[in-house]
Amino acid sequence: MVSPASASAALAALARLNAAAPPPAVVHKSQTVDDLVRELLRPMLKEWLDANLPRLVEQAVEREVSRIASGAVRR
Repeated sequence: MVSPASASAALAALARLNAAAPPPAVVHKSQTVDDLVRELLRPMLKEWLDANLPRLVEQAVEREVSRIASGAVRR
């Protein structure tokens, strides 16, 4: 259903998640699965945002400036 490149990227991300998982003794009984997943994903999300957010914001701003500029020219 997905390309080999997408499957490989997903497997690599899951392997990183598995490597970051604390040993079972560290997980507290009162901790829910949601809490555990949130805790494990937070560093991965931060890394992705640090790497990609500036570029995404720059692209969005460029598109908006182009849209505004082209609208101003047509008037």
